[in-house]
Amino acid sequence: MEFKTWLEQTKIENTNLETFIIKLEPYFSDSGFNGLEFERKVAIGLQKIDTEINELLKPENDAENQ
Repeated sequence: MEFKTWLEQTKIENTNLETFIIKLEPYFSDSGFNGLEFERKVAIGLQKIDTEINELLKPENDAENQ
């Protein structure tokens, strides 16, 4: 069984994994797993989260000390 066929079958048999598998599918090709692209996307996602957290932690100018 080819890997892509196995992934499709797994999505059908384990519907709770379908969303996860769909997100991973772009990183798999006939030549294997594209780890560099996967790592790049993870790094971008983590940077986005860090930026959002930093924005939320900035003090507001009109905030009063309580």
